[in-house]
Amino acid sequence: MRLNSKSILRWVITLSLIILVGILPKLTEAVRAHGPELGKGDSSGVQKKEEKGPHGGQVIVFGDNHLEFTANHDSGDIVLFLLDKNLKTIPVPESYSGVVYLNMADGSKKTVTLKRGIEGPVSHLEAETGIKEIGSFNAVVSLRIGEKRENFRFNWTPDVHAHDEKK
Repeated sequence: MRLNSKSILRWVITLSLIILVGILPKLTEAVRAHGPELGKGDSSGVQKKEEKGPHGGQVIVFGDNHLEFTANHDSGDIVLFLLDKNLKTIPVPESYSGVVYLNMADGSKKTVTLKRGIEGPVSHLEAETGIKEIGSFNAVVSLRIGEKRENFRFNWTPDVHAHDEKK
């Protein structure tokens, strides 16, 4: 049985397409989730929960605890709260730091650094975006916990959260 160059070329193209279809979706998801600026770090073990946090934000399961993401529509400030399993606010450890990458609805991008803040007796992480009347955006929060990094994705729509607060 002899193979001519056209047969070999067909097999190479077919195998390339099979490999490409199997790998491309995984690569695309990784790029969309974190972007090139975030490097390594994965939150694949983190699950998003639909419940609203005590500060009106989105809640994600984070190890044995939860992480609540909030944004103030008027000031544009972002605040992250660490919550226990009962959704009670607990202090953010000193070893936590991070950055938030924002993709605004108008296509613009912004990066802000999280700093420690205090609300009552409990510490949290906060960042000033400098955007008054902040609208909808997607955010990737890259938390550094000691030497480890965890990345979390949030979709923020002020109308949805304002509507939830009125209920």
